[in-house]
Amino acid sequence: MKEQRQSGSRYYIGDALTAVDIYSATSMAMFVPLPPEQCQMDGPTRAAFEFRDLQIEATLDPILFQHRDMIFAERLELPLLL
Repeated sequence: MKEQRQSGSRYYIGDALTAVDIYSATSMAMFVPLPPEQCQMDGPTRAAFEFRDLQIEATLDPILFQHRDMIFAERLELPLLL
């Protein structure tokens, strides 16, 4: 992703949306949920999604969440309801 950004692309492969972008965006939403205005969920469910293991959190580069936010804003339907 970082190499792609440096080359001017916002996507994982080439200069166009692929399934990898969708898979990555939806997977990252499981590590850090989208804000409540974009993804409503009840309190216990949000708390479960917001609980993160410190080792996993240390490996999650912010660029992954920037990409997630871009894909959801531009390519997927918001708001989500869980």
